[in-house]
Amino acid sequence: MNIYGYYTDSTQNEPVYDPMFSVPCPICNEDLNPEDIRTISLMVPDDSKSYFYRVHRSCHVRLNEKQSGDLDGLLIDAICSTRNTN
Repeated sequence: MNIYGYYTDSTQNEPVYDPMFSVPCPICNEDLNPEDIRTISLMVPDDSKSYFYRVHRSCHVRLNEKQSGDLDGLLIDAICSTRNTN
């Protein structure tokens, strides 16, 4: 199961895939809490989809800029890896 969701078109109101709260926070690996959520948008090079993932807001605020960028990079790498195997 992917921890990220995506839109395939900028006119969509609903994502094509949305894991909602059924995946863990990628920072602390605990279940997501809808009352403590932050949605992060990602653009992946050479991909027309718009991706997003969710974390606990309380986890995300503790990350410095480098750690936040590293997390985005890990997810971008995972998306690219998955895309290249399909």
